[in-house]
Amino acid sequence: MGIVFILPCFLKKENESENRHLTPLFIMQEVIEPYQSVVEQLDSIPGVDTLAAQTVIAEISPVPHNYFSTDAKLCSWAGLSPRNDESAGKVKSRKILHGNPYIKSILCQVAWASVRVRNSPFALWFWSHQGKLGKKKAIIAVARKILTLIYKLLQSGEFYDPIIALKAYSSPPLHNS
Repeated sequence: MGIVFILPCFLKKENESENRHLTPLFIMQEVIEPYQSVVEQLDSIPGVDTLAAQTVIAEISPVPHNYFSTDAKLCSWAGLSPRNDESAGKVKSRKILHGNPYIKSILCQVAWASVRVRNSPFALWFWSHQGKLGKKKAIIAVARKILTLIYKLLQSGEFYDPIIALKAYSSPPLHNS
């Protein structure tokens, strides 16, 4: 989907340019210029830099809610959802789905960067769960959380707020009964 969105603009800019010395990154910045507010919106998330934001926008489009009805469907398309192969109570596989390799790889890189930001909700969640899950499974879970957050931010038009994210990823309080 993302290639269909950006590739025609990219090829058009490359054909229009008389200077063949323009790098693909420079052309990508020209193509993404109308979506600068979306890039800034994604850049507010810890671990996401400008290049990662541009890549995510190129893959899922600036309005993913027009193509995916829920964030779960977007995560499934990206290949960040666990499979649930179970028959007669016997678990056969819990590996993640194949999905889009480009968005999956950039989100895993973003997830590694975000868990290294001190006191971010992603780091707190990762370090509290990586002992039980293992580092790779926990990173995939953080990548899914980031993609879900990206979907919700682009849908609402808001910027990242760490206080709201901290509440969303903290454990629910225990009730004494």
